[in-house]
Amino acid sequence: MAVTDNKKTQPTAGQALAALGAAALAIPGIVSEANAAAPLAEASFDYKYSAYREADLDRNKLGGGSPKRFEIDSHMLRFAAPAGTQSDIAVDLSFETLSGASPWFILPGSGDSGPVQIMSGASIKEERKDVQLTATHYFDKQWSLAVVGGYSTENDYEAVNVGAALDLEQAESQRTYSAGFGYSDDTLEPTDGRALADRVDRAAKTSLNAFVGVSQIINARTVVQGSLSYAVHDGYLSDPYKKYWVVDQSNTFADSRPDERTPMVVEAKLRHFVPGAKAALHLDYRFFDDNWEVTSHTVDAAWYQNLPGGWMLTPSLRYYTQTQAHFYAPYFFTARSDGLGSSDYRLSPYGAISARLMASKDWGGLTTQLEWESYRASADYSLEEVALENPALVEFDILTLGIHWKL
Repeated sequence: MAVTDNKKTQPTAGQALAALGAAALAIPGIVSEANAAAPLAEASFDYKYSAYREADLDRNKLGGGSPKRFEIDSHMLRFAAPAGTQSDIAVDLSFETLSGASPWFILPGSGDSGPVQIMSGASIKEERKDVQLTATHYFDKQWSLAVVGGYSTENDYEAVNVGAALDLEQAESQRTYSAGFGYSDDTLEPTDGRALADRVDRAAKTSLNAFVGVSQIINARTVVQGSLSYAVHDGYLSDPYKKYWVVDQSNTFADSRPDERTPMVVEAKLRHFVPGAKAALHLDYRFFDDNWEVTSHTVDAAWYQNLPGGWMLTPSLRYYTQTQAHFYAPYFFTARSDGLGSSDYRLSPYGAISARLMASKDWGGLTTQLEWESYRASADYSLEEVALENPALVEFDILTLGIHWKL
């Protein structure tokens, strides 16, 4: 099963903005997001374990198959170290195991009841392994170049990616400019999903993305960031394990999406330290738009509260809303003339609210972290009116344990 509800896309270079500078690094809650403004002074090791659990599908919305949804266990390791006086390297490894049932297609339902979801059996089992290598060189006190290469493999999926990011820090203006690109070549060979007769045996896609960004230190307490990214995904973008129902033909058809997607993302971030509370406020906004007519807005607020004894408590709240893809419907009364169609809930109109709580402790050379997140999606949370809610909208909880060890 290649596509899951929290499917991780292959990493690309330049995922974060550049270094914020010495003043910004002094702000609690910012240092974890910033890249170092100079080569690493010492080696470090990170480990995170995440337990992702989706709530079972409501039986009133179940039309067949198993109500048991995905459970994903993830292990992530990172080793970073200096490489000479002007460079450093980092190696990221991850391993995931997944099991559960996946939404297959949607039926109209009977009488006054809403649409019902047909699920696969609960026999989907999958493993994912990923490795990334990043090397960064610092040419002087202003310029740095990072290059990244990676490989990811699953039961039915393989991807190779490369990327690069360039940062220019202007100390006199306390401003940092960033730019980068990433490229991924992915291959899909379906091995599960009820052995559908009309699914592809092998398919490929490529992804090219680029970004530019700027971060500005306003003063020792406040930093603002902004970025713009644009991507082109080309090739097989459908989900071979999903179908959609056409009422007048009383039949299902294979999920079919355009072979190109061009998302644009605009992000803005504010980081502000509140001395009286010994805390930092993080505010993020993200705008997404693509040629599939999916538009989304994300607002994220977090409060990083320093406590005595090296403790930090971070509550946060995220709100998300999106419109639907132009070829989406829970089901179709007649087939579309262009042959496209999908009932995937991730392409439906909906909103979501996510609450998170993280506690971390600095033991001196060793930092531990515990985080819990609860996510709920609903048509009621959408900014726009939704005529018919997708019955497969997901609810999940994630528990994460992590350590950061300075070697």
